[in-house]
Amino acid sequence: MKTHIMLKAKTILLFSLFIAWATICKSQVSYFGAALLNSQKLEVFKNTTTLFTLQYADYAELEKFDQAIKKTWTITPYKIIKPEELAKYDTLANYSFFYFDGYAEKLDSTTDVNVVYALKLVTPSKKPKTKEESVLATVNVFTDANTNLFVESMDQQIGSKKNKKATLLSLLYNRSHFLNWSPGFLTGYLKQINDGLMASETCSIDYQFYNKIRLPELAKETLYIPEYIKEVFSSQLALLPKSGIVLEPYNYKLKFVSYKVLDSLILNKNTPIKYVVYTQRSDDKIVSIYDSKDDKIIYQRFYPQSLNFEMNDLSEIKKVIVSLK
Repeated sequence: MKTHIMLKAKTILLFSLFIAWATICKSQVSYFGAALLNSQKLEVFKNTTTLFTLQYADYAELEKFDQAIKKTWTITPYKIIKPEELAKYDTLANYSFFYFDGYAEKLDSTTDVNVVYALKLVTPSKKPKTKEESVLATVNVFTDANTNLFVESMDQQIGSKKNKKATLLSLLYNRSHFLNWSPGFLTGYLKQINDGLMASETCSIDYQFYNKIRLPELAKETLYIPEYIKEVFSSQLALLPKSGIVLEPYNYKLKFVSYKVLDSLILNKNTPIKYVVYTQRSDDKIVSIYDSKDDKIIYQRFYPQSLNFEMNDLSEIKKVIVSLK
């Protein structure tokens, strides 16, 4: 089984080039439409077919993932393929790709780890027999500790860059556990990317954002929280927040739900809900709220040097709601 997995990873590697990642993004979803506008690459992208790859375990829910993509992705035609199929499209024009990747960036004495679901466009280079690659968008993925540790330590590991990359791809597609990942979550992520690129906009740093009309509606509606947050949140209930300051509690309606229930609500057009997405990124966190009515993001806050979901994160949401009422 291990040999089979590594062969698949090496096949993916034939497609996967080594990206020179730009600055670390502080938005949970980032897109770079404005930056690509002058190079005409955005227009090239709009004439491609976008290929979506998933973790191997996700293909058991292929119908749901297809439903999720179809709900919000309109900028290009699309096709869901297996990761090992990427290599056969590498030499063909008119394709763009969504795939998983990871990278570490050293800043002074710290190392920030990023695991992302990235949208990439490959185009011919001015240099003979070479290609240019452009990252059009990324989604920050909240992954398990072992995956973060592997990405962080890649430079210290023995072996060629190519072999280390193959091992990383095998890990991401086969064994990594992504907490903020499901068909329903993907719908919201793709909505931001689709609309941002359609409008030729860029979003990469967003410390705090809120919708002044939509967010106050939570004073009378239920805020849905996925089960992975409940596990972290429950472990923090008896503890003071890191700041040592306890804010006024969130006393509007909350409901903790499983991935399965949340996906069914998000993908059902007749049951619009507002739900939380919590993303850990190295020592930082991003708290977002999406509205499944049209899959738009209505709240986001980036917390530097603050890792765990706390009671105060909900209190901060309530504080904004009260200020807007």
